[in-house]
Amino acid sequence: MAHYKLILAYEGTAYAGFQRQAHKVTVQGTVEDALRKLGWQGRAIMASGRTDSGVHALGQVISFNFDWKHGTTKLVKALNANLPSDISAQHAMEVPWAFHPRYDALRREYRYRLYFQPERDPLRDAFAWRLNRAPNLSLMNEAASLMLGSHDFRGFGRALKEDGSTTREIFEVDWKSAGDEQHFTIIGNAFLYHMVRRIVYVLVKLGLEELPVEIVKKGLTEGETGIVSLAPARGLCLMQVEYPESVFSENLKVD
Repeated sequence: MAHYKLILAYEGTAYAGFQRQAHKVTVQGTVEDALRKLGWQGRAIMASGRTDSGVHALGQVISFNFDWKHGTTKLVKALNANLPSDISAQHAMEVPWAFHPRYDALRREYRYRLYFQPERDPLRDAFAWRLNRAPNLSLMNEAASLMLGSHDFRGFGRALKEDGSTTREIFEVDWKSAGDEQHFTIIGNAFLYHMVRRIVYVLVKLGLEELPVEIVKKGLTEGETGIVSLAPARGLCLMQVEYPESVFSENLKVD
């Protein structure tokens, strides 16, 4: 028996989020079903976070105990042989028993894509939010910079536990042009439920000059924006999760 860390990529379109739910198709449930076909008998995998319905990932991190005797390379190949085409195991490694993908994480990076054209592009629409015109990049970056550092973000999301802290630290946040697209990157120690999508919505509306920058300031200082809308889930992707090297300092096996 060993403890494994595995990086997952998935297109979230067909799934009711990451977390397992009764009578719904989820990423967690699908991965656990694939593991069981390999002989896994665990109760549940652990994950770095719960992506919403329709949100994608390139770097979701999961962990699980498994009595697998064929090496990590064959584990990835065997798992992918039993997963649907919209979920893929990318890399696996044996890690110390104490490793937890959520509680040991230092930084999480999300990216959001916008694209601009009058009509829908079927090849991009599952992965980006279409707008008729581009928001003002300078206005959005000016407002986004206010979020750097440690703040109470209850005005932009909520904790999953009633008594949970709503303070989060943002290390990097910016918008960049990419042809006829704009890409938003945000890196923080953790994020509240719906926090990234609400931030994107507010910044986009601000960039379109439909909301004032004071909305962001009020959200950070008073914990209230009055905004309940979210950017569409399809434009959001969990890019990567970073961990301190110390959590992998023993029992490291990769082949």
